[in-house]
Amino acid sequence: MSTPTLFTLAVTTLPQVLAHVAEQLLAQELPNPNPTAPPGAENITNVLGYIKWGAGAAIVAGFFAGVALFAGGRIADHHRFGRMGAITMFASVGAAFLYAVGYSVLSTFATG
Repeated sequence: MSTPTLFTLAVTTLPQVLAHVAEQLLAQELPNPNPTAPPGAENITNVLGYIKWGAGAAIVAGFFAGVALFAGGRIADHHRFGRMGAITMFASVGAAFLYAVGYSVLSTFATG
């Protein structure tokens, strides 16, 4: 009978050691930390507020641009510009509707 070498000792005891470590790790309860905002999250919400304000201003500017285009097209008897102005006004009203209800729709879908 020969003495066990380091290799045979490692091969025979390693699975037992790994099984013991896995058993100890699985027996512990995993922590469940509360969600916290990362550092600088206030800056992200500020930027999103600026973007939202810019979108609202663009909707209002688009509506008035549509009014001007519609009026200019009708005054100059250029029906294509009048039609483009009407389409721009309708698109602005649709965008304003989405702007107004978008947050509540997205919040509803996000919460389930």
